[in-house]
Amino acid sequence: MSIKSNYRDGDFFSKKSKKEGYRSRASYKLKEILKTDISIKKGQSVLDLGSYPGSWSQVAFELVGSTGKVAAIDIQEMKLQNCFFLHKSIEEIHESDFQEISEFVPFDLVLSDMAPNISGIRERDNALMIGLVNNTLSVVDKFLKINGSVLIKVFQGESLDYTSQALKKRFNKVKISKPKASRPNSREIYIIGKELKKQHE
Repeated sequence: MSIKSNYRDGDFFSKKSKKEGYRSRASYKLKEILKTDISIKKGQSVLDLGSYPGSWSQVAFELVGSTGKVAAIDIQEMKLQNCFFLHKSIEEIHESDFQEISEFVPFDLVLSDMAPNISGIRERDNALMIGLVNNTLSVVDKFLKINGSVLIKVFQGESLDYTSQALKKRFNKVKISKPKASRPNSREIYIIGKELKKQHE
């Protein structure tokens, strides 16, 4: 059965996430990207920005295990076993917030599945998305390990072009991904930065 027919049958990935114990269908977007494009190992650390409801943090913990650490940040309260959670805006993140897990900072991977509330006005939506991207880049500059990776959700169009250029300045490798679990009619797309440079302009 094709993925498109599964969507008509009530969203294949939503049903699968419930069956397998994930908090949302977004888990499968991250699973696919990490399997094909980003290598995360036991003992490493991941920072999940805009983490609610926690599905990406769940997937990240499966990979880093009990010897690693997943830190998550969101303005919505989130409780998830084996996850270090900060209930605050990402603009307010400070080094002291991670004192309890300082041995895992800087992080090996920064994740952002954040998106603004969609208005349908493309210019406005792109501007809001670029604002979120800039917040993510600020976190990357402060808290990502040299040679580390980032994964950011953007929209096709202006925010994708903007983010691609920003990542090319910071990373040795940049790639675009549209995972199968992303709805076919969605403008969302994911951009990956690998091997953070020691310095960027």
